[in-house]
Amino acid sequence: MNKNIVGENLRKIRQSMNLTQEELALRTGLTQGYINFLESGKRGYTKKSLEKISKFLNIPIHKLFYEEERKAPIGVAEPSKKYRSHKPYYDEIIDLLDKLPKSIIDHYILLLKTEIEIRSKGH
Repeated sequence: MNKNIVGENLRKIRQSMNLTQEELALRTGLTQGYINFLESGKRGYTKKSLEKISKFLNIPIHKLFYEEERKAPIGVAEPSKKYRSHKPYYDEIIDLLDKLPKSIIDHYILLLKTEIEIRSKGH
């Protein structure tokens, strides 16, 4: 069963701020129909639309991906100091990954493993 985590969270946050779908659409430059489809899971989101919504709601994007039923945060291995010294944004990435649902993290891990496999075959 496919969960609509982003849509459910968007609805909860919007309603907690006493906003209608129309008001959110007007303030973000999106349509009410698009907001409705996002919340109902009938349409996927784009990075740009989530940026507009999170900016207006004054929340980080990752809050839209947070699964409440999770009792404890999912741990993500810390990057080695070698990578930290070369890529300071890794801390931010790790922080964001810690806040994502396990299903999303599993998806990214699968993508990374696939990319590594493809690259190793190419060389």
